[in-house]
Amino acid sequence: MKMNPWTLSVLLLLAGPLGADPDWHVEYPDSFCVVEGSTATIPCSFTHPKVDQGTGAVVDRVERVERVVWCPNHRMCHGTTPNVYNSSKVRADSRFLYLGDLVSDCTLKIIKTVKQDTGTYDFRFETNGGWWTGPKGVIVTVTDGEDVKIRSSVTDNVVKEGGQVTLTCTSACSFHQLDVLWYRNGHALSETGPALHLSYLTNDDAGNYTCSLDSSGQKTSAPWSLLVGEDEDRFGWRLTVSVVLKVLWAVFLLLLAGLVFAKRSAPGPEHEIFYSEVVG
Repeated sequence: MKMNPWTLSVLLLLAGPLGADPDWHVEYPDSFCVVEGSTATIPCSFTHPKVDQGTGAVVDRVERVERVVWCPNHRMCHGTTPNVYNSSKVRADSRFLYLGDLVSDCTLKIIKTVKQDTGTYDFRFETNGGWWTGPKGVIVTVTDGEDVKIRSSVTDNVVKEGGQVTLTCTSACSFHQLDVLWYRNGHALSETGPALHLSYLTNDDAGNYTCSLDSSGQKTSAPWSLLVGEDEDRFGWRLTVSVVLKVLWAVFLLLLAGLVFAKRSAPGPEHEIFYSEVVG
């Protein structure tokens, strides 16, 4: 079968060096949903023929990664193709942050996403012996993220003291690898991420919880109120102790009153002298 030279060149650019072995591979999700204004991380990993890091022995042949690139809406992602990250160029200010390395991690972080970030992103890495572009890109969709809500692991807003609850921030996107800010009564919490785990609850944990997808507060959920009820077992134990203490106090007062009455009823010295004179 005859093949157009242009088609053949595209296939070679996508596949990497001619005759590349299975060690050449890029792994990332097929699609990724991001809420506008939020910060999200696209997980990515890659493999290639390399030196055994433990022994230093050569595996197949020596391959050293020299350049990594992330490109939007371009399947070949080579040469001067427009890109959002290029390891051979220094960017002082960019919303696209490469969290990976030149070994196996190609994770990309998108900061404060905008609608224009919607597209298909491809990762390419180049070694001293060849190159490889992922056979399929990551389809990134940026949504408005309306109706940000909090879902709770309990059906009731009242959780007993010492108990636990997990709050999950939800919206149009599944918040995998998404940065989420949490607040209680309007005050920021140190915890971040789609899920907030609260355990060993006390009255200090009670309040209105909200989650936000960006620091501006434009994508913030409605408040979810948490009430912490007193533990019934602990309340019963406190009640028993209280009753026992009251009974002991009452007995003590009765004994004290009896001693006072007995002391007042006993004859004094003057009464004893008068009694002896009369008898004498």
